[in-house]
Amino acid sequence: LIYLAVFRMCQYFENHTECAFCDMNSNYVNQKKANKGYSAVKSAEDILSALSIIESSEDSEAGAYTLTGGSIIDDLKFNGDTEIDFYVRFLEAVEEKFRGRWLSKVVVQAHTVENLRRLKKAGASIYHTNFEVWDKDLFEKICPGKARFIGRNEWVKRIVDAVQVFGEYRVIPNFVAGVELAKPFGFETVDEAVNSTAEGLEFFMSRNVIPRYTTWCPEKTSRLGKIGNSAAPLEYYVKMLSKWHELHYKYNMPVPEGYGAAGAGRF
Repeated sequence: LIYLAVFRMCQYFENHTECAFCDMNSNYVNQKKANKGYSAVKSAEDILSALSIIESSEDSEAGAYTLTGGSIIDDLKFNGDTEIDFYVRFLEAVEEKFRGRWLSKVVVQAHTVENLRRLKKAGASIYHTNFEVWDKDLFEKICPGKARFIGRNEWVKRIVDAVQVFGEYRVIPNFVAGVELAKPFGFETVDEAVNSTAEGLEFFMSRNVIPRYTTWCPEKTSRLGKIGNSAAPLEYYVKMLSKWHELHYKYNMPVPEGYGAAGAGRF
């Protein structure tokens, strides 16, 4: 899987409403200090050049690419572009040159059906949107920008609506697993945290959406990292993985596309 991070900034930081676990903008600042030539915004030419190198490599086994980056708030825009305008440009460039070479994925915010159709037309096959945390109160505290500019209920609705654009099992929202335990407002116990996120997993899986999760790694320059949070315990991840598989089998879901073969030690 090839990750193409084309926008290494997030506009939620401009309103101090960034997700509490995220260090994207401070990470960029540190990268820039270490490398004066580091750029937050990649050009389509840069991306095509990198993909050309990968395509010609004899040892590359990548079967998919993910186009990703920080959020662009439509009310603010970026150089006159909405988020969809910005990412469509990259999708079109990649698909024009490499159509059929890799399965295409895109990570953006929760968008309307009209906007999602633009992504689909540009060449996106899989739609990822980072929902982050299921509990309503935690969503508003941990993801204040997402709660303010789109809203939790609308975010959920748009994820479900996306199935009519991309098809069953091709909408894959992400949870940041473990952040439900973050102090000062997270759950007190592992079981409470797992049960809460499991509710979200089942909600989506029962609607032919395949949610995934990534491991929360407390970043020192994020809001949660600055107050000394530690990672969730191993017990949490054992129980979360068991619950994910339980629900995956319950709803007879396929292996998510673009991640390679499933199985022990591979998925």
